[in-house]
Amino acid sequence: MPREWTLITGVVWAGIASAAVEGPGRNQFLHAARTNGPVVVDGRLDEDTWAKAPVFDGFVQRFPDAGKAPSERTELRVLHDDRNLYVAITCHDSEPALLNHNLGRRDSDPYSDRVKVLVDPTHDHRTAYVFTVNAGGVQSDGLYYDDRNYTTDWDGVWDAAVSSHDKGWVAELAIPLSLLRFPEASVQTWGFSVRRDIARRNEELETVLNPRTSNAVVSRLGHLTGLENLRPQRAVELVPYLAARTLARPQFSDAARPWPRLVDPSMDLGLDFRMALTSNLALTGTLNPDFGQVEADELILNLSTFETFFPEKRTFFTQGMELFNQVGGEGMPQTLFYSRRIGLGTPILGAAKLTGTVAQGVEVGLLDAVVTGPWQRDADEARPDRNVSLYLTRPLHLGPNDALPMEPEVPMNYLAAVVRGKVGASSRVGGMVTMATPLVGGCSREDAALDEDKQPVPCLARGGNAAAVDFDLKTADGKYGLMGQLDGSQVVGGLPERTLRDGTVLRRGDTGFGGYVRAGKYGGEGFRWDVGYDFTSPRLDLNPSGFLRTQNEHAPRAALRYQRPNGLGPLKSYSANLSGGTRWTTDGRGLERGSWINFNTVAQLPSFDYVGLETGANLGGWNVRELEGSGVPLENENLAFLALIAESNENRPVSAGGYVLAARHFQAGPVAPSWGWTADLYGTVRPHPALETRLELLLDRTTTAPRFIEDLGDNRFLLSPLLSDTLSLTLRQQWVVTPRLTLQAYAQLFTAYGTYGTYYEGMSDARHSPIRFSSLVPVEHENTDDFHDVGLNLNVVLRWEYRLGSTLYVVYTHGQQRLPVADGVRPPRTLMPHGLLAGAAQDALMLKWSWYWGV
Repeated sequence: MPREWTLITGVVWAGIASAAVEGPGRNQFLHAARTNGPVVVDGRLDEDTWAKAPVFDGFVQRFPDAGKAPSERTELRVLHDDRNLYVAITCHDSEPALLNHNLGRRDSDPYSDRVKVLVDPTHDHRTAYVFTVNAGGVQSDGLYYDDRNYTTDWDGVWDAAVSSHDKGWVAELAIPLSLLRFPEASVQTWGFSVRRDIARRNEELETVLNPRTSNAVVSRLGHLTGLENLRPQRAVELVPYLAARTLARPQFSDAARPWPRLVDPSMDLGLDFRMALTSNLALTGTLNPDFGQVEADELILNLSTFETFFPEKRTFFTQGMELFNQVGGEGMPQTLFYSRRIGLGTPILGAAKLTGTVAQGVEVGLLDAVVTGPWQRDADEARPDRNVSLYLTRPLHLGPNDALPMEPEVPMNYLAAVVRGKVGASSRVGGMVTMATPLVGGCSREDAALDEDKQPVPCLARGGNAAAVDFDLKTADGKYGLMGQLDGSQVVGGLPERTLRDGTVLRRGDTGFGGYVRAGKYGGEGFRWDVGYDFTSPRLDLNPSGFLRTQNEHAPRAALRYQRPNGLGPLKSYSANLSGGTRWTTDGRGLERGSWINFNTVAQLPSFDYVGLETGANLGGWNVRELEGSGVPLENENLAFLALIAESNENRPVSAGGYVLAARHFQAGPVAPSWGWTADLYGTVRPHPALETRLELLLDRTTTAPRFIEDLGDNRFLLSPLLSDTLSLTLRQQWVVTPRLTLQAYAQLFTAYGTYGTYYEGMSDARHSPIRFSSLVPVEHENTDDFHDVGLNLNVVLRWEYRLGSTLYVVYTHGQQRLPVADGVRPPRTLMPHGLLAGAAQDALMLKWSWYWGV
């Protein structure tokens, strides 16, 4: 993209954005009255101060008939004092017996009758806190950021209560002012709206017209006035915890020796804290965090050459992290900060983040985390050391020495800093810097030449620096937008050089750069469109602290969409999307990496059930990553697929959904065409508002063209096609005694096998010329590559919030893998869980207690 074009486009869009104005809520002013006495949050509204509060009942439909009158009346009252904002919503209902009171644990937000309060206290039209409570009293919260993106990661300590009566139900919320950032001013005006969901009618109401067709939320809110003489609360919150656990595990790390087992008791002490440094800046930190109550990652089979992206589940890295999200939200390429890099292999000693506003419209975020811990590479497993010791690298943990890992714990410091500046009413520009810095010395070439299990820690440390500037510009109504990012990286620490999958050699100090841009019409009824372009140089490396699926590519793309979120004829909503793109390398060779085309359409039926269809194809090009680090391209496999999708209305006691996909793999040289398929089906049963059972079944058959087996040297490669079957059966059970006392169980049984066919040899030349499938030559080779994997994960969590913000967890986890197939024995071709019960297992029981203290 020419520099002049970029500059002109940025100036034009900045001008458009600066002329932007607020949405339809700009003329709506709701009044919050000051309380004349105490308010008890019990859902009854029997205090005199509620009777004197102004009443607003001008709600309108948001869905399914945007702008029309609601089917039921809703009354809103708002109060405040020096410490809390109080919101009361009276939800009238002509059929109260049909109210949906589904229960769940805190933050589960089950589909039900519910209300949501949206508050933009800085009135910046970009960020709004969301507080939700349903008719069963289940609380959840989240955050809108960049005007339109929503995350459930934000979490706060606030109170709510509900009550039912013969004409509907009432929700009463108390939101501490200490949770909200707002400026020092004698008179406040906040962005504000309230939504109500009537579950049985799939009806959404709101105090301000904010239809689904808009590509904006926060800038369309109404106003909350009457907030006079409020002072930002300089709150301090401390949450110390104590965790005691017992782990039963195999004595030997060799999976073929599951017995005998050892029992390792351990104890951890830690602290989470939050404090307001100013009215607009908050500091959050953690010492020796423990995430033992977090559900394990799903077991999957990854047959690709790309890393799997796993969602973050740990509370410290989910709360208040919206500023660190990349422009465009989740799913965009070239992520600078991926919190899963921190603390999964090496424990976190401590971490802190500073977030807030430093000037009008300017937000900042700073996160720093240190990971380090003891380890013993030369431990004698035959004579386990049962002594208990304390280590300076993990001073708040107590456990036996034999439980220490035998893989080196590389001490690292992770830093991420971000700044976002508002442009006009609804746009912003910003930048980010990330650093993953090894806290050890350098790795010499002599050390790097050793076997990996003998290399010193500095050789295993992989660090890097990265920086980016980004922009998110849009028109006042949110219909048109231009967004993008320009980034660069530098390699720090680790081996003197290493080779990437595509053959690129990455040396210490090497730099790379990349970026992406998106432009289009993103809102409104009818046709929308967008175009995009991604660029990554061969040596761009964001993965030390971020996530980059692949480098070394140009990737233009375009999409044409037809969106009717408010319905089309008898349909409640409808969408159709046609998109496509191509890719080629940036390493000077200009190798095509393949092209793709996709079409999908989804309709919501009059019954509010969903049906859909998706089809597409991957065609042409060369795979520069398959022949592991050689730099030799292999012909891409061509395929086409068709998927049918269905999902029933989740308001029903029994609901189901899923998709069925069929893929046609075309002729690949000597390998005949074949079919693959996937069926992912789930069902949910709610026999009672307090009980929920969800069962999901995944069956997959994948066939591949010849794929890499071994590098034979002299640019010769051994390849073979693969047939793989996968089964995953997942059960989730929930029992809600009260919204603050819940029992949850999770279990996943996973089996997979893969079997290779005829072996072939592919040959390139000294210039690393591409290898076509048609040039492959059959060769004799003993099959020792087949596999059979079985795994079982089980997690049971009892959670009791015994007082506001304070919790007690009792957690049991079980993880087990099959006993490895004996040498010389071919793995079975079956999805039955053979060898599971004989395999190595780990069982852990944890008791975790935390206490919330706030002033």
